[in-house]
Amino acid sequence: MFRYVFALFLMASPAFAADHWIEYRIGPFRIVSDAGDKAARDRLNELEQLRHVLGALLGKDTIAIGGPSLSELKTVWPIDVVLFASAKEYAPHAPAKPLIEGGSAMLGAWTADQPLPRDVLRAVTRMLIDENAGVMPEATETALCDLFSTIKVVGPKVSVGTPLPAGELPSDRLHEWAKLQMLVTKPEYGSKVRVYLNNLQGGGDLGMATRNAFEMTPAKLNALVDEYVRAGHFEAASMSGEALNRDRDFIEKPLEKPAVDVLLAELAAGGKSFPPESPRGLVAEGTIASYELAIKANPRWGEPHFRMAELQSNPLARIAELKNAATLDPRNVGYWQTLAEAQTIANLYADAEKSWTAAMKAAPTDAERARIRQVRLDLDEKRAEWEASEKKRIADEQARELQRVKDSAAAEVHAAEAAVNKQAGEFKSAQKPVAWWDDPSGEKAEGKLARVDCLTGGSMRLTINLDGGHSIRLLIRDPKKISVSSKGEARSEAKFVCGAARSPQKIRVVYTINGDAKLNTVGDVAMVEFP
Repeated sequence: MFRYVFALFLMASPAFAADHWIEYRIGPFRIVSDAGDKAARDRLNELEQLRHVLGALLGKDTIAIGGPSLSELKTVWPIDVVLFASAKEYAPHAPAKPLIEGGSAMLGAWTADQPLPRDVLRAVTRMLIDENAGVMPEATETALCDLFSTIKVVGPKVSVGTPLPAGELPSDRLHEWAKLQMLVTKPEYGSKVRVYLNNLQGGGDLGMATRNAFEMTPAKLNALVDEYVRAGHFEAASMSGEALNRDRDFIEKPLEKPAVDVLLAELAAGGKSFPPESPRGLVAEGTIASYELAIKANPRWGEPHFRMAELQSNPLARIAELKNAATLDPRNVGYWQTLAEAQTIANLYADAEKSWTAAMKAAPTDAERARIRQVRLDLDEKRAEWEASEKKRIADEQARELQRVKDSAAAEVHAAEAAVNKQAGEFKSAQKPVAWWDDPSGEKAEGKLARVDCLTGGSMRLTINLDGGHSIRLLIRDPKKISVSSKGEARSEAKFVCGAARSPQKIRVVYTINGDAKLNTVGDVAMVEFP
């Protein structure tokens, strides 16, 4: 379907692509232009110098051996900007937003005869911050975007802090912009801004960051900013740009018309549809196979891992995919929250604790942190209620089972007694019953010892075939602690041969009813006699 849309769009626009399109690349940036070499290289230089200077402020740069510092700022998606030769040619392709989603990149467009507009520079700065820096206060991150929207680049010369047009920002946002503008452009603060921003990225509060960098309180700093705003003397300052050789460092390659047609069609789609073979097009397909292909096509993208987790039936496989998604996109609060909830359900409480902490750290505002905290409290409360209910259910089941064993044991004893009484017959009035022992007290049974099971820990299970035809199982927990006699002679310890009895021996026992469902016994032996 998407190919048909492309075809219809191109048929409706015969002048859609010029004859001479060239792409220029460096880092994550690509300029596609039919407006000549100089304009394309100028725009690419603007983007790369922005990346370099921002990386230095955020502490995301390295010093190359024998050369200048190099920015380590990377992006999940390449950033492609299409340059048109004139405003007239640009107008039909102007995107609704500074950067829109393409199938394999973030897309923008502009005219070749003007520096990149502030909204595009803001959007690029926001991408670089979101995908490289630790979370800072939202006002600070917005102020950085506003500050870098004023960047001016001429060759290797870079400046930031040009005054913004009056009324472009509301007062609170203007105050934050002025704070960063003052800190970056004034020599007494410029060398310390990196410390300030590093402290904020590390999860430190504003007070700690201000004291560590400038040895003052936030109130003192804000008072200086208020005075600076009232004075209104905002001047740009030169920054250390990247030493680029525009002929050597910018990769240049002619672009074939079909590739240009696809790119411009994606611009026209406005982020609503994508080529089916692109990473975003594969994710839109919504199958495990397409998610796997999307991961291969863009390994830095967390979304296909998150989508794949939704299709996993195995809890541990789901957690693994959610962890991949959150690791790739550590600022995504939703990824961390979903991971924490899945880990909690799987009883991985230590892992869930780490994920909740990461979610709180990724939250951009106090309101969002409060929301996450409440979600966690609600989940913990539900888990506690479930655990209490489950504990009660298990206790009730165990009580019922124990009662069943007791009832069964009592029934066996009563049956055995009835059988013995029936076999013995009624006592004559002149006869007196003769007890075969007087101590200890308890239930009595008499029959033949059919089997002895030797259990762990030294305990034994006796199977006795009662004289009435039934059998009973009794437990000797500790042979050393029961009273034993044999043919009238007392023994100090009960000794039995484990296994089935070859010649069942006559036995009498006294026992207490104490059913054990696990061992399948009805009572504990207190005394044994071998008559």
